[in-house]
Formats: sequence, C-alpha cells, structure tokens
Amino acid sequence: MMKRLVAWTAFLLCLLALPVAADDYQILEESTTRIGRFERTDAVVQVGDNPVNTFLMHRLVRRGGPYWTPPPRGILLLTGPLANPFVFWETTEDGRYGRSFAAYFARRGYEIWGYSPRGTLLEQGSCEAGLVDCSVMGDWGIQVMVEDLTFIRGEIEQVHPGRSPVIGGFSLGGAATIATINAHPDDYAGALILEGALYSEDPEVIALNQQHCATMEDFLAQGFLFDGQSLPLIGLTANLAATDPDGETPFPGFPPGTTNHQVLVFSLAVPSFTPLNQTPNFIRAAGDPLADVFFFSTDARLTAFLTIFNNYFDNRILRDLNCSFAGERTFTGNLANFTKPVFFMGGGQSFGPQNRDLAKILGSHQCTFVEIEEFGHGDHFFSADHRRFVERPIRRFLNRIDTW
Repeated sequence: MMKRLVAWTAFLLCLLALPVAADDYQILEESTTRIGRFERTDAVVQVGDNPVNTFLMHRLVRRGGPYWTPPPRGILLLTGPLANPFVFWETTEDGRYGRSFAAYFARRGYEIWGYSPRGTLLEQGSCEAGLVDCSVMGDWGIQVMVEDLTFIRGEIEQVHPGRSPVIGGFSLGGAATIATINAHPDDYAGALILEGALYSEDPEVIALNQQHCATMEDFLAQGFLFDGQSLPLIGLTANLAATDPDGETPFPGFPPGTTNHQVLVFSLAVPSFTPLNQTPNFIRAAGDPLADVFFFSTDARLTAFLTIFNNYFDNRILRDLNCSFAGERTFTGNLANFTKPVFFMGGGQSFGPQNRDLAKILGSHQCTFVEIEEFGHGDHFFSADHRRFVERPIRRFLNRIDTW
C-alpha cells in the first residue's frame, strides 16, 4: 500500500503542468490488486486543474472465481476519520487483512466502495516547501467531501444501475455521512453514523463550539489553511509508546519520569479544550495516565490505527464541524427528508448524546443505537472485542434493510 502511495505521489507531482478542465472530475489512473479472495480497485481522481485536488476512490469485492464475481448482497460506501485513507477500514492489529472491517463485510457478500480524501497523496512538508500549491485547501471542508462522495455514488450507479448503497463513516466520516444524506436524502438505502456528529441541543456544547467556530474562522481569515503538524505528531507519539513504552518522553511540559506510554494515555484519555474536541468531556479512549492503562482499547489496535494518518488536514474541516455544533444548519437543515434506516454508534464520553439529538431531526423512524456510557470516541472500534461492539451490530442492521 505504501509503495503505491509513493508512486502515486510521484505521479501527482508530474501532473502539475498538465491542463485539466476546471471543476471536472477525471479518473487519471486505475490499478487492481488481488488480496487472497478479494480484489481491490483503486482510482486516482482529480478535480479541476490543481493536482492537489486529488483523492482516491476504492472498490473492494470478493471474487467467486478467476472470471466471475457474484452479485453483491449490498453495497457500502465508506469514509474514514479525519485525514485517514481507505486503509483505515483494512487495518488490523496483527496485519491479517481478512480480519479487517472491510474484509469482514466483503467476505459476507457486500461490495465495499471507499474514499481516501483530498490530501492523501501529499508528502510531509510538501506544502510548506512550496512543492505544490496547497492554497486550494482553503476551499475544502465538509462540502468538498460531500461532492467527492457524490461522485463516487455516481460511479456506483454506473456499475450497479438502480441499486442504492448504504453510506457510512467513522468520526469525521460519520459527519460527512450526515452531510451527504442531508444533501441527497433519496440516494442511499441507509446510513452508518459511527462516532460522528454535526448537531447538538446541549447549550454547553453549543457555547463551546461557538468559541471554536470563531477561532477557526479567524485562523482561515489569517491564511492558516491547513495543519501539517498535528497528525505526524500523533503518529510519533503512538510509535514511541509502542517501541519504547517505558522510556522517558522527549515531549516538553510533562513531569520528569513521564513515560512515552503515559503520554499516549494522557493524550487520548484526558479532555482538552481544542477545536478538535467538540464536546466538553470528549475523550478518544478511556484510560488512566497515572495508572498507565487504557480501560477498553488495546495498545495494539491503537498503535495500528494511529500511525496511518495522512500528513495534512484542512482547517476548514474543523471550522465546519465547530460551526455546525454551534448552530449552523448548512449540513443538517434537510435531514427531515432522510427517511431510510440509520445506525448510530457513540460513546457516552464522545458523541452518544449527540446521536440522540440528531435522531430527533431525522425523517427516519428506523434508528438503531449502539452506545456504551463508559466508552470514549474510539473504544468501540479499538477494543479487542470490536466484533461484538461494531461489526456484528452493523451486520444485523444491514440484514434488516430491504431496499437495496
């Protein structure tokens, strides 16, 4: 996977001089890989004339034989967390592809389509060094994700005319799912909103995000269009915790003797006041830094998933998240027209309460909730028992959808 991303990055840089019709979606390159009984097709898609406006589209199927693929039981369109490529859905703690979320459903007859967001192909430091024109990131945000997912929806229609996919995502992917069904309520058979939210009726949450919204709008006005530091830092923190857990942290600000693993627990288990956290008590994984332990998530799964981030995310994404929680209805004002089944997954120390608020403004009367009060943002997914908390409940939900 990494070799392919490096190759695509070189290909991306070579495209800088090529003319492309403005605002057109163009598939520039496709490649197909066999992974055991699975076949994955990856496409590089460029929008407009700036090659930074490039994302990846993926299709994963289970092959029945060398020249035959059975008709899919259903179709899933998936998008991952903030600045995560599609490999998020293929990652496991032990490297066994067949145990991944994507393989779990592909093995059971579902065709998986996926989205790796714009910025996935950017090398670390390329924006700061001026190797590519990253000013276009100022125009990104949730609306761009909606448009890209809508393009992929159109490609699904070309392959499977008349069949409606279930759209879904984790974290930011859940928020993008909400925004997409808001924009196109008749185009999907259902929605999987996994630890993602864009709406709250809690006055404390609204007030908090009014501050964050103003902060992010000020950042954008000052020309701070992207963040190229936070995600590599998260990956470094996870790597240090995995390779030298008892070593003293090199990061400043911690008491002498604080270990690399304690810093990881602290960064995920202690609430902080930043635009990345949209609720007052938001944590990513429940744990105790002093005891140096996670309560539910495993170190192996956390390490595997915290080291696959892209190098950049656009700050407009955070602006859209914060301003939506603050009361802006751009991405939620039409949800009354979405009447298909919805699956919600949320932790009590993350977006569980917001799931209930969002359900009130949906047109759907077929909402399924998986909530554990003690869980943080990632504990469902990063638990050793994730099959019980995530895949099996989703499978039962999909089995009840009769409008494929």
